[in-house]
Amino acid sequence: MSTIKFELNDKNEIISYVKQGGIVGIDLTDFDASKLPDDFFDNYRSGYYMLQNDKVIENPNYAAPEPPEIGSSTIEQQVAALGYQQMQDNQDKQTLVKQNAQMAYQIMQIQQQLGGQNA
Repeated sequence: MSTIKFELNDKNEIISYVKQGGIVGIDLTDFDASKLPDDFFDNYRSGYYMLQNDKVIENPNYAAPEPPEIGSSTIEQQVAALGYQQMQDNQDKQTLVKQNAQMAYQIMQIQQQLGGQNA
């Protein structure tokens, strides 16, 4: 007989399990693994199953936990602002490089015109 060990809360809901060994400091309840529902491991979530009259059943009061709302932290907002500023700076730099190239070209043209007049 293979056994599985459950950690139960005060409502006999199965909140964790181990197939081998144990969990230090946690009282575990032994259970005959051959009596588990066929889909136990596929459907297991903490509190989804409960132990009742030596049977593992779906918890009729189970409610999936609400995922926490994750908002941007102050640091994330600051990092995003710095990233945006860096993008703006790069665009400004590209504009200045283009303007410098245009001025260099104009200076070269003027020098060629002046050089042609001196000859």
